[in-house]
Amino acid sequence: MLRLLESSPLGDSAPRLLASARSAGTQIRWRDEELTVELLDHDTVLDDLDVALMAAGSETARKWAPHFVAAGVAVVDNSSAYRLDDEVALVVPEVNPEAMPRGPAIIANPNCSTIILLLALKPLMHLAPSRVIADTYQAVSGAGRAGLEALERETTGGEFRIGDPFPFPIHGNLFPSIGEVGADGVTVEERKMLDESRKILGEDSFVVQGTCVRVPVARCHSIAVTLLFRNDDPARLSAALDALRQAPGLILEEDPQAPPTPGRLSGVHEVSVGRVRAPSSDALQLWVVGDQVLKGAALNTVQIAELWSAENG
Repeated sequence: MLRLLESSPLGDSAPRLLASARSAGTQIRWRDEELTVELLDHDTVLDDLDVALMAAGSETARKWAPHFVAAGVAVVDNSSAYRLDDEVALVVPEVNPEAMPRGPAIIANPNCSTIILLLALKPLMHLAPSRVIADTYQAVSGAGRAGLEALERETTGGEFRIGDPFPFPIHGNLFPSIGEVGADGVTVEERKMLDESRKILGEDSFVVQGTCVRVPVARCHSIAVTLLFRNDDPARLSAALDALRQAPGLILEEDPQAPPTPGRLSGVHEVSVGRVRAPSSDALQLWVVGDQVLKGAALNTVQIAELWSAENG
């Protein structure tokens, strides 16, 4: 996130870095200087801040985000704490910029898969799909550093530790469950995509179904998307391609022999979509890939802060 801020309009001056006692005093590089992480407590003066980017987990967000807002500071929260709160905007700037609040407020950053899906889905909503099936293939880094370490450990040393952090070996394997499975058989990750998509799109009855799969890829989430329609329309594919070509934050890969892949999209800011096709006159299918560390998390957080600052400056 700091590296993104260095090239952002928000980075004209050095940010303040705030953390708990465990990290306070740490030195972190910012351009050509070292910044010292400050201790965040109830005596911390926040008067010089306009917007805070929070990436410290749900418990910390619930404790501190209201404190910042009360001090006149907008908070962009990267945790899941406020995503489905009716009083909190859930924002993807290219998708629902109109949801951005005025003045100090909490703004939630969506789940990574939701962001990547909606960059490709929003341009197609004018075609009025009745239902969307989105099967995700999610990189191990979606589980944090522990996920990357598990893949490396298993790949190079053949060392398997069940539950650290995955319930199954990940090297040479995949498993179709991310998060706890509910009584209805739907996992936490699958429920997030449905609930968050509805909120961001403003479509309470919209249906997004799918299976979220963990795969032995280091970085970038991929999504196989099927849009179903109530009527036949042979011109729908052409209209979809036109819309995707013009969509902000999206790269349309039109060469069927060169679809987007995680290996090629790692480190890329935009989400890429390819293999756009109409298997029948009442359906569209596409393949979507995005860097969940960038657009799925840190980049979207910074872009929310940029949009808030532009609208509240």
